[in-house]
Amino acid sequence: MESKAELRHRIRWQRRQLDLSERTRAARRLTAVLRRSRWYRHSRRIACYWATDGEIDLSDFLQQAHQDGRAIYLPVLKQKPAKTLRFHRYRPGEGLRANRFGIPEPLPQQANRIACRDLDLVLVPLVAFDGQGHRLGMGAGYYDRTFAFTRHRRGRWRRPRLLGIAFSFQRIAELPTEPWDVPLADVATEQGLSRCQIERRARSSDTNRS
Repeated sequence: MESKAELRHRIRWQRRQLDLSERTRAARRLTAVLRRSRWYRHSRRIACYWATDGEIDLSDFLQQAHQDGRAIYLPVLKQKPAKTLRFHRYRPGEGLRANRFGIPEPLPQQANRIACRDLDLVLVPLVAFDGQGHRLGMGAGYYDRTFAFTRHRRGRWRRPRLLGIAFSFQRIAELPTEPWDVPLADVATEQGLSRCQIERRARSSDTNRS
């Protein structure tokens, strides 16, 4: 099995090799996949991200979701007491500022902030994923720390629902994992929605108890 460092290097390189037309087609298909999903239909408050380092672009989805009447939130880095994320309201066309990694984020106005537990759907960036719902990120751990509370839930998935976002080629057979990794419920790619085994087990367990 490749190490996490090897996987990051390989898949980030593959991602950056896609030309503009491939990226544009994938982003449009992803938008359609997301808007058709029942998770989107049942969500009013959606956390997104601003694509960087070759990630699949969500700007078209942001625009469409805003027109659909969804409230969109983007992450803002929080350094203390731990490296976590806060989420602030964003409307297409509003000003953004670059964070320490050069990624645009909303101006952190307190009135526009939402508690993570109040989000309905969180679109999570990733470098690689597998069918178990395991995610490989960039290694800083922001999402794992921010949504650590979701690891302790049992049975039926409750809000917020964590939905990984990726190109289809970013799926691999099996990822190395750590105890603190936060699993995904599903992953959306330009080819469709892939329900992870951890989600299927949760739904099965919930059905058996009913």
